Amino acid sequence: MCGRYVFTSPAEALLRLFGIEIPAEAPSAYNIAPGQDAWIVRAGAQGTEAAALRWGLVPFWAKDTNIGYKMINARSETAAEKPAFREALKRRRCLIPADAFYEWHAGENPKQPYPVYRKDRSPLLFAGLWECWEKGDGPLETFAVLTKPADEAIAWLHDRQPVVLGQDASEAWLNGGPEVAQAVLEKPAAVDWAWHKVSRAVNATRNEGPSLVDPWQQAQGSLL
Repeated sequence: MCGRYVFTSPAEALLRLFGIEIPAEAPSAYNIAPGQDAWIVRAGAQGTEAAALRWGLVPFWAKDTNIGYKMINARSETAAEKPAFREALKRRRCLIPADAFYEWHAGENPKQPYPVYRKDRSPLLFAGLWECWEKGDGPLETFAVLTKPADEAIAWLHDRQPVVLGQDASEAWLNGGPEVAQAVLEKPAAVDWAWHKVSRAVNATRNEGPSLVDPWQQAQGSLL
């Protein structure tokens, strides 16, 4: 599962990764949560583009947007079969750039949050799906993160993780047909994972800032 993630310096990262320019003042985000807008990369009419979409996919056929909070993740193994995701998997795929994702270890009481990231700190590209819902006052674009069984190195922390794609798979994922996309999903990128404990301040979605990813060094008492 992926329920919270980090993406810092988005303007710099998207320019470096895809040559895409976004507003330089686009804020860094250390605690991206469902229901918030976040940057994704997708195929557009003029080529690959970046857009800020709401996290939590709202299918085009949904009666209201509340369903999005239940659709933040899509299992890669079954997305092609699920009414909420199958059309997006055919036609509306995206990449979700991130620096890390958070997981909470249930074996610690209270649950301990960890950011999980590449050991070399290079960006991650999550496979995602996006949709456009047009039953409100204006179009609402949303996305979901595709997940897979966790790699052995981090399975102790949680049994699911985002599907991570290499940049060399970006073109096929964004523009290939359904069969190509399925083949990409079956060959996710190999990642040398690292992680560390952080403050439980990240538990509250209102909290933001670089201190959230600082290594946790002392007892936190009962303040959080």
